[in-house]
Amino acid sequence: MNTILIADSESAHRQQIRRHIDSHSGFRVIGECGSCRETVQYVNALEPDVLFLDVQLAGSRTFELFQQADHLPKVIYTAQNESYALQAFNHHALDYLLKPFAAERLDAALQKVVDRTVTPPFHGTHLFVEDGERMRRIALHNIRYLKAAGDYTVVYSDRGEFVSSSGIGSIERKLDPSRFMRVHRSFIVNLEHIDACHRDIGRLFLIMENGQEIRVGKHYLHQIKSLIL
Repeated sequence: MNTILIADSESAHRQQIRRHIDSHSGFRVIGECGSCRETVQYVNALEPDVLFLDVQLAGSRTFELFQQADHLPKVIYTAQNESYALQAFNHHALDYLLKPFAAERLDAALQKVVDRTVTPPFHGTHLFVEDGERMRRIALHNIRYLKAAGDYTVVYSDRGEFVSSSGIGSIERKLDPSRFMRVHRSFIVNLEHIDACHRDIGRLFLIMENGQEIRVGKHYLHQIKSLIL
């Protein structure tokens, strides 16, 4: 079941999306909101799998919303025109829908959610990362952690640091969840490289083998707690 949050300043648009989703199995609308502030609060509280997000909520600033969020859902942007389409896809939009919504386009967007959901993680032993003009092969067990850097991701490994042009969300979907865990909206860690963890004023921190401390986001605490005996 894919959970969906709808963020749009117009209730008529929210209702159109909700009615369409309600007619499809495998999807459930868990909330609606009509402002940027509500959207961030609902994303953090409800942790939806998918967010239908109206770019008119804050114009170009809409793309800054997730700097305030601890949870990163798949995003389907909605808009009156194509003005923000390029920015949306540069921010890893799953889709971009124009209003008024055609049933066929809503169906296509939901199918993309299904396709993305069932994409299996990569279970090989090596991946390639950009290294100047070359692609360098690195072993997955050598990756210590990954950190989001805007639309890019920095891969920290025993062989150095590498920058990937992929967002951390798309990289997370490639990695084996039994070996790599998302512990913050900006961090994925290799479980084999965690040395210890400690609490400080109600917050939980992971200490990696190289001494790096990584704070666990509040919406990811349950994953770390599941590892504690």
